[in-house]
Amino acid sequence: MFRGIYKVISAMLVQQSKVDVASNNLANVNTTGFFKEILTQKALPAGELVREEKGSGGESAREVVGETNLGVVVAETAMDATPGVVKSTGNPLDCAIKGKGFFQLSDGQNLFYTRAGNFTLDSEGRIVTPSGLFLMGEGGPIEVGDAQEVTIREDGSVIADGEVVGVIALYDFERPSFLRRLGHSLFSATPDSGEAILQESVSLAVGALEGSNVNVVEEMARLIEASRAYEAASKSFESENETAQKMVETFGV
Repeated sequence: MFRGIYKVISAMLVQQSKVDVASNNLANVNTTGFFKEILTQKALPAGELVREEKGSGGESAREVVGETNLGVVVAETAMDATPGVVKSTGNPLDCAIKGKGFFQLSDGQNLFYTRAGNFTLDSEGRIVTPSGLFLMGEGGPIEVGDAQEVTIREDGSVIADGEVVGVIALYDFERPSFLRRLGHSLFSATPDSGEAILQESVSLAVGALEGSNVNVVEEMARLIEASRAYEAASKSFESENETAQKMVETFGV
């Protein structure tokens, strides 16, 4: 009797999740190195329609008379690891990765990965992110000391007062879409993503940053579509609820 209500509720939950994903993507359209999320859905397993009757002796008899689908649910929210558009900034410590790969960062204990290359120097002469995470090179955190002039070359070499003091290391993953999102364009490895793989070569766009890969028009279209679908499902819920109430009043529970 309540199959219609189950289907409508599951549809509303899916559409609400689509609204949340699209809204979050749009909120990060200007976030450096942000990867958008994509929601996928799947159908619930089919349920059996059973007719249950009692025989003359009081025994119970069950008969399967068919199957019914109970609607859809969210399968997963996956990350789209397609690189974003690279834009020039003119800052000598800004750099964008050409092609695949991630910068490796550390807080002294844990390792993180990012596509956001907006780096700066801390008070101890180390190249860091705005939040203070160390940029890792092939031999550990890259330090420039009290150098007066610091630049980064396209091959990842870090030059301090004319001398090479380190080389930026880039890493990639077998399945980067399965990295764990930590916020602020940071990611960490997971069993599904695989371990970080050191890249043999480094190619950077210096004095530039990679923007998000969010397409505003596409996300607005998804947001409008999901909002309208949610509204339609909500009206269907009201109709199904009224029908169920009438059936209860007429035939009892």
